[in-house]
Amino acid sequence: MRIYSEIITRIQAVTRTRTQNELAEILAIRQSSIADAKRRQSVPGAWYMTLFEKLGVNPDWLKSGIGPVYLRTEAGYIPGDGDGTPLAPGLLDSPLSQPVLVTMYAMRGDGSGNGAAVATLRPTGSILLPRAYAREGIVVLAVDNDAAAPTVRRGAHVGIDTRADCPASGELFAITLPHGEIVLRRLLWEEDYFRLCAENPMYPDRRIRFARTELILGRLAWVMQEV
Repeated sequence: MRIYSEIITRIQAVTRTRTQNELAEILAIRQSSIADAKRRQSVPGAWYMTLFEKLGVNPDWLKSGIGPVYLRTEAGYIPGDGDGTPLAPGLLDSPLSQPVLVTMYAMRGDGSGNGAAVATLRPTGSILLPRAYAREGIVVLAVDNDAAAPTVRRGAHVGIDTRADCPASGELFAITLPHGEIVLRRLLWEEDYFRLCAENPMYPDRRIRFARTELILGRLAWVMQEV
């Protein structure tokens, strides 16, 4: 088939090989495996990975001839479009460059009224985050109101650090109310209760007694929103 022939031609070009024996040596496989691939007119997926690991060759380029030939060079990693300065290999070890798919939750839980903050969380989808933002204890909420605007606006995604559930006067916390609603409020200590202050004056303040601190889901750790 033409596609197989084109791929093999590109593989031979980047490996600078002419014979099956030479290519087999580069791929660390038997010559008979190359003969089998030719008979099936299909390039095994493992070949792409081997060529990337050994030579930094772009698998997409091998398959289609589109994109940069190399994703990794001695200078570093090439951006996805093949343009610009190579990325230093060390950058790929950064937690900010390692994406993680995590669950995000709605601002309204199951409404069970059992008073348990985590139990009322209702999944509403998934979001891809840098690993540094998805550390242990982080719960991601999809904000559906402007009660915390302008600090946190409708449509934002916020990370709530459930390990930081100790009340701190003046900081923004996510509070799970008994009927299932989750609110973002700034806690202000007043005698034997906390006043839950909305950043947006259009939303009313609320109160919870100090004894109900189990309703505190966690402290606001980060915000992702359009400026």
